[in-house]
Amino acid sequence: MSLLQLSNVSGFIECLCVALDQAIGQSTTSAFEHFSQALSEVLPFNPLLPTQLLDVLNQIWSDQQPDSKASFRVLLQKLFESQVLTTELAIELLDREVLQDLALISNTQIFSTRSVRVNTSLLYKQQKFNLLREENEGYGKLSHEFNLTLSELPKAGLMDTSEIASRSEDLLTVVNALIGYFELDPNRVLDNILDICSQNLLSHTRFMMHFLHHSPWAPTALATTIPFAQASAAEKRQRLDSIQSDFVKHYRADICKEGGSTLAAELLGFKLRYCSSVTSQKSSATPESLVFLIALLIKTGFIKLSDIYPYVRLRGFVAKCYS
Repeated sequence: MSLLQLSNVSGFIECLCVALDQAIGQSTTSAFEHFSQALSEVLPFNPLLPTQLLDVLNQIWSDQQPDSKASFRVLLQKLFESQVLTTELAIELLDREVLQDLALISNTQIFSTRSVRVNTSLLYKQQKFNLLREENEGYGKLSHEFNLTLSELPKAGLMDTSEIASRSEDLLTVVNALIGYFELDPNRVLDNILDICSQNLLSHTRFMMHFLHHSPWAPTALATTIPFAQASAAEKRQRLDSIQSDFVKHYRADICKEGGSTLAAELLGFKLRYCSSVTSQKSSATPESLVFLIALLIKTGFIKLSDIYPYVRLRGFVAKCYS
C-alpha cells in the first residue's frame, strides 16, 4: 500500500478510496485484516486518518448495495478492534442513517432527540446558582459548619502542621459537599469564606492560610518566588525597604509576576470599595482585620498587590499591608 508515500491530502484520500473499494470488493477476512493493519501503520504519521476515513464513508455510503453495507460492518468492526477508529468518533462524525445501518445506534429519531437535548443543555442553558438573597439555607449551613470547625480549634494556633492539614481537609470536604448539594455559586462561597477568615484571622491565622492555599480557589502558582516567611531577616528588611523607598518600581515588578488568584483579589477589592464608600459617609474606619487578611494573602502569594491595588482608595493602605 502506497499510503505512506503520499504527502498530498487529495492524493491520499483518493488512494484511501481505492484501497477501501478493493477491500470491500474482496469481502474476505484476510483483506479486512490487511486493510486494518495498513491503516494502523499509517495512523502514527497521519493523526487525521480516522476523520478522513469516516468522511469518505459518509460520501460513498448512499451508493452502496446491501451486500456491500454488510461488508462495511465487518470492516468497521476490524477497524474498531485495531483502534484505528473509535465508536465515539464514529458517532460524532457519521450521519444518523449510516450509524443506524452500521448498528451503532438503534433508532435515528431517538438519537436525534437526545442529541438536541444534550446540545441544548450544554450550549444554551444558563447555569443557575442560588443567590444569597434567594436561598439562605445553603449559605447558612456553610457559615455554621465553618464557625463550628473554628470553635473546636485551640486558640492562638497551638496545633501542629499535621492536625491543621487533617482538619482543613475535613472542612474542605464539607464545603464541597454543601456546594454540590445546594448548587451554591462557588464565587459567592469564596466571598463568604473570606468574610469568615477576616473575622477570625487573629486567633486562627495558620488554619485559615492552610485552608485557602489548599482549597479549589487557590492559585495554580503563587505570586512570589520565595515566601516572605522563608526569607532571611536581611532579605525581609530589603523587601520592605524597597517598597517604602520606591513603590513604583516594586509595583511594576509585581505586575510582571505570574500567579496569584485574580478572583480572590476582585472579591477583596469589592470589599475595600464598599468600605471606602461607607467610610466616606460615616466616621468609622475600614476593618483592620480585612487589611490584615489582604496583607497575609499578598505575603503568601495568594494574591498579587497589582491585582488589589486598583481597588484601593484608602490612604496608607499599602503602608498598613507591609508594616
